[in-house]
Amino acid sequence: MNAIKEFWMSSYRSDKIAFYFEMASFIFILIASMTMAITADNPDMRYIYPGYFIGSLTAVYAHWRRRLAWPTMLVGYFTIVNVFGWFVSMGLI
Repeated sequence: MNAIKEFWMSSYRSDKIAFYFEMASFIFILIASMTMAITADNPDMRYIYPGYFIGSLTAVYAHWRRRLAWPTMLVGYFTIVNVFGWFVSMGLI
């Protein structure tokens, strides 16, 4: 149990701002994915993509602060794809 607590505390102590941005990312992506799962037969992506976008964007900033190159690239890609997907869902593309 102490190892688990130390894992979380170490993350918090290493960069408090990044920690809170990661928490926001987790919350937004959790809500968006749960919404998509609950409405899986006909999800309204106009409302789901913004949750993924905000979650991805906050993760990009957190990963950038922590100097994590590959996670920043991957989540940056997700951010761009979510913008594109939202445009498609809104009928703009």
